[in-house]
Amino acid sequence: MVAKKKDWAELLGGPKTGDDTEGGGQPAAPPVTVFMHTIVGNPDNPRPEADYSDDDPEFGELKASMREIGQLQPLAVVSRTVFEQAKPDAVAKSPARTRKLLKDADWVVVTGNRRLAAARQLGWTRIDIRVQDQLGDEDGRIDEAVIIENIHRKNLAPIKEAEYLAGMLERHGSQEKVAERIGKSQVYVSQRLALLRLAPDLQNEVDAGTLKIKEARQLAGKSTDHAEQRAQAAALKARAAEPKPSRSRLEEPVQNPVLKPTPDRVPEPAEPPAQNTVLNGTSRAAADPGRDSVPEPREEAPTPPPAVAGERKPVMFPYDDGTFAARLLIERMPAEEFEKLAEQVIAHRAQLRATAG
Repeated sequence: MVAKKKDWAELLGGPKTGDDTEGGGQPAAPPVTVFMHTIVGNPDNPRPEADYSDDDPEFGELKASMREIGQLQPLAVVSRTVFEQAKPDAVAKSPARTRKLLKDADWVVVTGNRRLAAARQLGWTRIDIRVQDQLGDEDGRIDEAVIIENIHRKNLAPIKEAEYLAGMLERHGSQEKVAERIGKSQVYVSQRLALLRLAPDLQNEVDAGTLKIKEARQLAGKSTDHAEQRAQAAALKARAAEPKPSRSRLEEPVQNPVLKPTPDRVPEPAEPPAQNTVLNGTSRAAADPGRDSVPEPREEAPTPPPAVAGERKPVMFPYDDGTFAARLLIERMPAEEFEKLAEQVIAHRAQLRATAG
């Protein structure tokens, strides 16, 4: 079941868009303007550096908007102390330069890293923040805030997203609860978590976009053996690399002469029966004395012209021949479309068996 759609800020436990209260009904803390050197980005930020350059169209649009209009929404931050207590492992794994920046900062961004990066590139010296130290009161809430914003604002690397969701699953115990907290469906959560069963190299291909998420889910669902997954992935790539069959149409079948009579022959009206049928007590001969009782012989149908050398004979489609139909579909349909059709047929047959049972 799809979770009820919520405002993403509400999912974070903060005020709804246009609201001035927090999730618990308490008044939201007002924004505070701070100097840029007192704030640092999230050391555990899941996004790559490429998302913070003008090569990313969305980031370029964000920076242009901030240049023209200014900052419309404050950054959600926690104090450095709260962050270090809530995420000690992330701090320990950070590069030395990041740890130094963190040590000198007062605030750590939870949501709004792209806005912070844009402000730095624009040369701003001040920025608005809203302190949400309550995110550090419950284990994992900071990570949840990060994943919720990234899911709802801009697509995140699929494997990184799956790792965050797996952590939420450990805390909340069910996919349904995770789905409710992030404002997505349980199916969405399940499909992302399935990616974690893939071989590591296949996970890298998913993030790189060389292996589609749908195909990756299917591989993970069929087998947990990494060698088998790799073999199946190689088969998928080989099949995708095969030249597509030509999409030429079937030869035009012979037209039904009943629906489209041959131009050389005009159908004649049917002859009445030869018997002397009595009509109101009068014989047919008496009713129409000028007409012979024996009908004239019908004209023979014209002989079709001889086939021209090299001319291709029309092909009739045998609709009752399942083998022919399947072979034709395999030859002429793209592999992905044929797989979809096969799945639909299997599902339909299963439904019919269930109904009959």
